[in-house]
Amino acid sequence: MSDKTNAWQHEGDGMGPSVTRTGSAVISTPTLKNGSDIRESGYLIAVGSRTARFRRKHKNKMMIAFLFICLLLLLCLFITMTVLYVKQKRHRPAIVCESKECLRSAANLALSMDRSADPCYDFYQYVCGNWAEEHPRPDAYHSYDWFRDKQTKVYTVVRDFLSRNTSLQPKPVQQAKDLYTSCMDTETLDKRGLKPIIEILEQLGLPSYPTFLNITEVDYTNFTFDWIESVMQIKTQLSMDVLIGFDIVTDPKNSSVYRLIMGSPETTNPFPSMLNENKRKHRFKRENIIESNLINARHAHKIDEDQEAEVYKMFYAHLIKLFLLEDDVKSNFTEAELDQLIVHTADTFYSMSVDMYELESDNSTDVEELYLHIPDYTVDDVQKYTDSIVEMNNGTSLPIWRRYIEGVFDISDVKLDFGNEKILISEPDLKYMSLMAAYLSKMPPVLIELFVWMKVVEVMAVHTSSELRALYERASEELQSGHMTLSRSLHCANAVNDLLGMAVSYAIVNQNFFNNTKPKIETMLNELKNALAHLVGVAKWMDDDTKLATYKKIVEMKTLVGFPDWLLEDGRLEEYYKGIDVNTKHYLENLVNIVQCKLKNALNKFRIGNNYTWATDPTEVNAYHTYQENTITVPLVMLQYPFFDLGLDSLNYGSLGAVLGHEITHGFDNFGRQFDKNGNLIPWWSNDTIRSFVNMTQCFVDQYSSFYIPQIGKHVDGKKTLGENIADNGGVKEAYAALKAHLRKTSPELKLPGFEYFTSEQLFFLSYGNLWCGVTTIEALKADMEDEHAPQHLRARGALQNNPDFAKTFHCPPGSPMNPNKRCIIF
Repeated sequence: MSDKTNAWQHEGDGMGPSVTRTGSAVISTPTLKNGSDIRESGYLIAVGSRTARFRRKHKNKMMIAFLFICLLLLLCLFITMTVLYVKQKRHRPAIVCESKECLRSAANLALSMDRSADPCYDFYQYVCGNWAEEHPRPDAYHSYDWFRDKQTKVYTVVRDFLSRNTSLQPKPVQQAKDLYTSCMDTETLDKRGLKPIIEILEQLGLPSYPTFLNITEVDYTNFTFDWIESVMQIKTQLSMDVLIGFDIVTDPKNSSVYRLIMGSPETTNPFPSMLNENKRKHRFKRENIIESNLINARHAHKIDEDQEAEVYKMFYAHLIKLFLLEDDVKSNFTEAELDQLIVHTADTFYSMSVDMYELESDNSTDVEELYLHIPDYTVDDVQKYTDSIVEMNNGTSLPIWRRYIEGVFDISDVKLDFGNEKILISEPDLKYMSLMAAYLSKMPPVLIELFVWMKVVEVMAVHTSSELRALYERASEELQSGHMTLSRSLHCANAVNDLLGMAVSYAIVNQNFFNNTKPKIETMLNELKNALAHLVGVAKWMDDDTKLATYKKIVEMKTLVGFPDWLLEDGRLEEYYKGIDVNTKHYLENLVNIVQCKLKNALNKFRIGNNYTWATDPTEVNAYHTYQENTITVPLVMLQYPFFDLGLDSLNYGSLGAVLGHEITHGFDNFGRQFDKNGNLIPWWSNDTIRSFVNMTQCFVDQYSSFYIPQIGKHVDGKKTLGENIADNGGVKEAYAALKAHLRKTSPELKLPGFEYFTSEQLFFLSYGNLWCGVTTIEALKADMEDEHAPQHLRARGALQNNPDFAKTFHCPPGSPMNPNKRCIIF
């Protein structure tokens, strides 16, 4: 090939090539006639320019294709790695909680559950289906659940502590031990027999046996009995209401002060009950999460009314006979005649009891009505009104009310100004007081004495000899199918805890609570309040002003957690129980002394402002909302297994969180929403908001009234249980929202052993359902119908049926029993 051909080399520029000849001079580019370069003319394009541009385009397309392929490969690689990661994570062993708390909770849930049940069909069966097998019902209980199980364990701990000899304890703690000793000393109780009761009867101005028996055949036509003095003495010495109900309560419309309140008898038994019942009819100072531990005989086992009457009459007859034999009175009656006279006396008392019971029942009111429409009167106004009713019934009026109140306050340091002092009396209570005065005005004094005597003896008898206790237990057995009392040691532990609860609590509390448990509970409470505030914020039925007022009430809500701060301060326990004396050999006298001191202390505080004291003792397995103080109380024993310390937050919030949410919500239920942030009964919601609220509550009434209990052939009373149902529904919703907020601030939750494939949300609802596990009898279900709480299995069902988060968590199909098409929602 010639040099001429090989001489061309491409140097390139922005416009096109230039050519040189190797080894020779530069050949000039031809020019046009106008002198311009041919390359600039636009007419001629060099062959070298076209090929360069083609090569450049081709190269760019190749680069784009290469980049596209690379991106596609990267995308495929990303997808592949993601899938592999997910698979690896799914099959990787979960990080399981191995603490003893988690192991205990896992075992409890696993043993309680019936996994063959469908949680979307019957969640209670799914969570609690095997609970009864693992927790046999003790004979002493007609129904048994976590609350009663825990309370029994608390009594056992209290019993064991009271049985031990310890030193360097505050005086009230030693007095609690001495009270327990006197209760357990049944040998001394039997040896003393009826003597303690007879001595107390003498102090009250009552005979050792009813005058009505007339064993000595003395004419009692002119017999006199000052029943006002007698019931006043009974109140001051036994703190017991007979015929007249009297109490000191927080003023509903001004929670900073106390008021006197009167009406039908409330504290009908001031002493610990053998049945562990709560016989005090509270003036609705508080709402609790559950009802008392054992059921009332009148509702538990509905035997034939005639049979019931015979049981009571036989009990009273035996009681009277024992006192008559104790007195060893000489009589001309034969034994058969004497027995007949005793039976007649028992029958007469029973008839009077029925009359008084009907008088109270016919003039009673529900708790809401009691506080919403309760006027106040001067004592003279009350006297004038009752006198007019007595005279209308052709009776003889007596000065009753001022004399009674003055007599009660005589044991205190308080002086009353009757000219200005006003007494709270509901309209039904005023009617009862008037009709009771009219009834007694025409009653022979000897019969009034019989009634008063029997009322007093009946409550004291079981705290003496084993013979009297056996008499009581036989009657209870006939009234209640399968009735059994607590063992003597547990009864005595319960009695001490009931009367000296703070002294007992001193023995089980410690300073570590303030550093460990209390901060956790306060965090939970704040999260629950925030959750409720959010629910209020999104509520469309509330106007802005009502929302603002509700926020303020939530913020102002006080919480008493664990035990009072003062309990561990030197000298404070002695001050709290000042004036109490305990003798290891005088059990009944101990009981009387303690209730006397408590009444005197309460009377002395009448002029002192309300300092929002605890609604219960730290050893009580319950929780309370006090409306008039905008306060919730959470006793120490509620902050333990099975309600707290469960190993995982999801479990704690599902159990204790729901309980606390329940109490918080009570402040905004159908009754609590009428008390403002200071606990005063004044209007603070707008009328439109109230109308919307009332309309929405009807949904709950209808829902719970539809719950049928086939074992007893009855429906739940949705109206009676409305407040509790609102609290249940709000409580679980707040607890769930609080858990979600809590988990967002913490590291991922560990898995529960054996429940690795359950989410935290599912564990929350398992814990909530487990809270209501229990076993019950027909008698207990019948008693539930008289209670403001629905049966526990229906409490769980109702609250979760209305909870969309539950249905979502367990993937329940629409229209299934636990995911109904219609839900009842307020908050």
